[in-house]
Amino acid sequence: MKRTRLEKFILYSLAIIIALCSFLPFLWVFFTALKGPEQIYDMNQIIPTYVTFENFKKVLFQSNFIRYFMNSAYISIIVTGISMLFAVMAAYGFCRYRILGAEKMKLGILFTKMFPGVLLSIPYYVIMQKMNLIDSHLGLIIINCSFVLPFAVWNMCTFFLQIPWEIEESAMIDGCNRFQSFIKVIFPMAKPGISATTLYCFLMSWDEFMYANTFISTTLKKTVQVGIRDYIGEYSTDWGPLMASVILSLIPVIIFFVFVQDNLVGGLSAGAVKG
Repeated sequence: MKRTRLEKFILYSLAIIIALCSFLPFLWVFFTALKGPEQIYDMNQIIPTYVTFENFKKVLFQSNFIRYFMNSAYISIIVTGISMLFAVMAAYGFCRYRILGAEKMKLGILFTKMFPGVLLSIPYYVIMQKMNLIDSHLGLIIINCSFVLPFAVWNMCTFFLQIPWEIEESAMIDGCNRFQSFIKVIFPMAKPGISATTLYCFLMSWDEFMYANTFISTTLKKTVQVGIRDYIGEYSTDWGPLMASVILSLIPVIIFFVFVQDNLVGGLSAGAVKG
C-alpha cells in the first residue's frame, strides 16, 4: 500500500511538473502581450505591474493583421471542407466495398506522409509555376489539401473499421439504402472520428508556415502565420505586438477546438445504444 501511494505521488508530481513546463511559455506570451515597452525589457518584471492593451490596438488597427487573419480563415475552412469530403468518401469506400488492392492503396496513401515538407517544396513550386498558381490562395489550398488529405483518409479508415458492418446491414434490412444508412447510422457513430480529423485538418492548414512563406509574395495575400513575422526585424523584435498577434491567432483554434469537443460528446451520445 505504501509503495502504491509513493508511486502515485511520484506520477502526480511528474504530471504537475510537465504541465507547468508546458504552460509557462504560454503564460510568458500572455504577460508580454499585456506589458508596455519599458516593462518588456525589464528582466525583473515577469508579471506586469500594470496592464496595457496598446499592443493589441497596434496589431488590430495599425497593421495588416486582420487581412492576414481573414486569409488564413478562408484558406483553412476551404482546405478542411475539401479534405474531409474526400477523406470520408475514400475511407468509407475502402472499408465498405471490396476494392482490388485496397490495402496497398491505403499504404500508398500513408507512404506519401513519409516525405518531409521541405523535400516536396521544389516539386510543388515547379507544378504551381506551370499551373500559374504561384502567389495565389488557390495554389496554397491545393498544396495544403495534398498535405493533409493522406492522414485524414487513413484516420477515417480507422474509425469506420471500428463500426460493425452488421449495424449498417440491419439498417438496410429495415428499408434504408446505402446513403440513408450512412447518414442515419454510420455518420452519428463516426462523428467522434470525423470531429477529430476535422480538427487535425484545420490546425494543419491554419498553422502552416513554410509553403505560405515560399509561395506567397504579395503582402495582402499573406497568411497570419507569415504576417506575424512583420514584427521580427533584422536587428530588433517588437515583442509586445508580436506576442499580442500570437494570442489573437490562437482565438480561432481555441473556438474550433471547443466546437469540436461539443461534437465529440454529441457524437458519442448519438452513437450509443440505448436500452
